[in-house]
Amino acid sequence: MKNKLFWSGILLGIIIRFVLMYWGHNFDFESYCIIGELAASGKNVYAFTSRYNYGPVWFMMLGIFWKAAAHNILLFRIFIVSTLTLCDFLIAKLISRKAGNLWGIIFFLNPISLIITGYNNQFDNIAVLFGAYAVLCLENSASQREFKPADFYGTILLSLSLITKHILFAFPLWILLNKKINTRKKFLYAFIPPLLFLLSFVPYWPEGSQGIISNIFLYRSFNNFPLLGLSILSYWRIFLPYQNYICFPVFIFLIIGCSYFFRSEKIYDLFLLYIIALVCFSSAIANQYLAIPCMRCLFCFVKSQYYISSGA
Repeated sequence: MKNKLFWSGILLGIIIRFVLMYWGHNFDFESYCIIGELAASGKNVYAFTSRYNYGPVWFMMLGIFWKAAAHNILLFRIFIVSTLTLCDFLIAKLISRKAGNLWGIIFFLNPISLIITGYNNQFDNIAVLFGAYAVLCLENSASQREFKPADFYGTILLSLSLITKHILFAFPLWILLNKKINTRKKFLYAFIPPLLFLLSFVPYWPEGSQGIISNIFLYRSFNNFPLLGLSILSYWRIFLPYQNYICFPVFIFLIIGCSYFFRSEKIYDLFLLYIIALVCFSSAIANQYLAIPCMRCLFCFVKSQYYISSGA
C-alpha cells in the first residue's frame, strides 16, 4: 500500500510538471534555446552570449538536447523538463530513504518544485542532487582516517555540483572549519572540487575569457536581500545607504559566520544547513532559489516531529 501511494504521488507529480510546461515559458528558456543552439554547433558559449553564468555541464546538456531535438522547440523543452523531473525524483528517493516515503512524496509534489521544474525549467536541482549524493557518499567515511572509494566518489560528485551550478561555492569553507571531518580528508573534499571547477573553464578560456570573468566570477544579480527586506523597502521608495555595495559583502560575512557556528555538525547535516543558509542570507534571490532548500525544510520538520513525539 505504501509503495502504491508513493508511485501514485510520483506519477501525479510528473503529470503536473508536464502540464505546467504547456503554460508558457520565461526568459530562462529563451536563453536555453540560444545556448543550446550555440553548444550544438560547437561554438564557445562564453564567447558568444552573456546569458550563461555557470560551469560547462548544463550548456553541454543543452547542446545535446538541441541536437537531439533537431530544432524542434517543443521536443527540446520536453528533454529539459524530463531531465529536471528525473532529478526531482532522485531527490525524492533520497528523502524517502532518510525520512520515509511520505516525505519523499511531499517533496515531489510541493508547489515550488513543481513550478520551478515544470514552468521555470531552472536546473538548481541538478546541482543539489549531485551535492546531496556526494555527502551521502562521504557521511560514513568523513570522520575516519583511512581513505575509501566513497571519499573519491563524493569528491567527484561535489565537483560536478559546482561545475553544473556553483550553489556550493562556499561549502568547501564549511568543510574546512568542520570538527567532525578527518583533517586529511578535509583537504580532499575542500580543495579538489573548487580546483576542478576552475579547470573546467580552461578549454573555453582563450576565446571566452572575458565572458567567463564578467558573466560568472563578476556576475551580480539584482540586490533584493530578503533578510533586510530590500524589495519591500524599494516598493516604498526607501533605499539604504550604499545598499548596492554592502549586500554581497554582508552575505559573505553571514555565510562565513554560519560555517563557524555549525562547525560541530556531521557532514550531511552540514550540507542541509548550508543550502538553507545560502537562500536565507542571499543578497539577491529569484524565485527558482526557493527550490534549493525544500529538502532541508522537510528534514527540519521531520526532526521537530521526532523531538516532540519523543519528548526530547
